[in-house]
Amino acid sequence: MKNIVLKRVVVVYGLLMSCLLFMGCPSDDKSPSQEHSLQADDFSSYTITLHEDSMLVKHNGSKVDSAVLLVFISSECQACQGYYEHLNHLQANEDNVVIFGVLEKEQQSQVESTKQEESLASMKDRLGIAFTLLQESSKVSLLQNLLEKKQARINALLVAQNRDSSLEVPLESKEEAFVESRLDSTKLPYFVLYDTEQRFYQDYEGIVPEEIFSSDIAQLTN
Repeated sequence: MKNIVLKRVVVVYGLLMSCLLFMGCPSDDKSPSQEHSLQADDFSSYTITLHEDSMLVKHNGSKVDSAVLLVFISSECQACQGYYEHLNHLQANEDNVVIFGVLEKEQQSQVESTKQEESLASMKDRLGIAFTLLQESSKVSLLQNLLEKKQARINALLVAQNRDSSLEVPLESKEEAFVESRLDSTKLPYFVLYDTEQRFYQDYEGIVPEEIFSSDIAQLTN
């Protein structure tokens, strides 16, 4: 009788442990992926598939095996033009990262309607860009999706801070974080850096010295 009871206890314990393990080990990425199709200045094709905290970049169907810096720009963006020389220098001196300039979709439409005769390659030459320039062919903006993910990260951080009174941030800081995270408040250029496994590492807005990119890339690739 004792053996039967002991066996039942073992079985029940095993079932409980299995349930706990199953519930406590969710998949790494439950969010649906978002695939974006882009064309390069050399007429080759790229796809960027976004996951919750990572992405997958493919060039003509083959995975791009390196860290990736996405730079969202506009041909009419004056602030963007101050970065091109620095980004050209960065790409020429960093073998472990690929820089992609992505023509922002709203600006892309405006350029296409007003300058239909200008190809992506000629725009690249006019702007003095030496890194790969991409334009989207997807209906949904890649930048829009990335900013939504940024908003989700900030919201999650604020929720985590609210759970711990010792980490409670002032109301003013919360309001500033919310304002800075609004989708319509982000100005170009906007930078997003992914590590060699193409996991999200950092995003950047405003004035960003080349040394900051170089330092972060060195940390990712060493």
